[in-house]
Amino acid sequence: MEWSPDGDDDRPGGEVYRQAFRSTGAPALIADPNFVIRDVNDSGLEFLGYQPGELVGRSAAEISGDDDIYADIVDHLSRGETWSGRFVARTSSGDKVYGRGSAAPILVDGSVEGVVAIFVDTTKQQQYENASEVLNRLLRHDLRNELNVMYGHVQRAQSAASKDEAAESLQKAQKLILEIVRKSERARDLRDLLERSYGATNRPVRLDIVLNNAMVEVMREFPDAAFRFEVFPEVVVSADDLLSTAVEAVLENAVTHNDSADPVVTVDVEVREDHVVLAISDNGPGVPEPQRDLIFGREEYDQLHHGTGISLFFADSVFDSYGGDIWVEDNDPRGATFKIRLTRV
Repeated sequence: MEWSPDGDDDRPGGEVYRQAFRSTGAPALIADPNFVIRDVNDSGLEFLGYQPGELVGRSAAEISGDDDIYADIVDHLSRGETWSGRFVARTSSGDKVYGRGSAAPILVDGSVEGVVAIFVDTTKQQQYENASEVLNRLLRHDLRNELNVMYGHVQRAQSAASKDEAAESLQKAQKLILEIVRKSERARDLRDLLERSYGATNRPVRLDIVLNNAMVEVMREFPDAAFRFEVFPEVVVSADDLLSTAVEAVLENAVTHNDSADPVVTVDVEVREDHVVLAISDNGPGVPEPQRDLIFGREEYDQLHHGTGISLFFADSVFDSYGGDIWVEDNDPRGATFKIRLTRV
């Protein structure tokens, strides 16, 4: 639907203006004085996940992801002033996207006849900033806990009644030191990978090849665990080079947090019409429902409840950058099943 503030589409140059609006690479929209959307360019539709015409006639408030920012935009435009700053929008699927932009009133003979808004997508940069912040929080929490335990072992060594008891406590403290070093290096590597991920463009990736390579790596790393899987179906998904690392992180989690004497990990792939669901099941202790967001580092409501480590948070962040998802369910008869949804290409 075409829209002109004064209803005159036959003015000289009018078609040029319309084509300029449609072809600009930045997401843009035009609304009337009541902030009802009248037009959205192709970049805006792609940014928000809508089809042509779906947003026309709807209030701009429906795509706002932050009420305070939207109120500030409306306040400026209602007074005939230009607004600029950070914004949060909500896509057709309900996800939040981020950016910077500006909105200006369309003035005709001194009267506000509409508004035009242009945005620059900074969603990936915002996602990386959020991911880096949570990664640092999880690392600080894990290191603080392990340093406290290590300090306890050192104290016990100092007060030990025999050399054997002291040696045992110091050996435990040494293991914790090595774990702290390993975890710090892992956090550094994951941060570098996340930064690369949010600057990369998703592309078609053969999931079956990624899974075969990942299985080889985890079976070499955990020779005492049993891995069960069948031939993976040939399917292509939207991802990048980090897919293998993220899948390996979930597979490693299924072993390292498994309290069974004989850890067993089962991997299945279900191919659906527009997406793929990868299921990684274990026979460990399972994950209580109230902790199923906590283990990914998505929430932190007190000092006693945190994620189980940085690897699951990393995997969650990577799958999210693909437009995918990861969640956990109960396994039967015991354990947890991590399910990963990826978009087919």
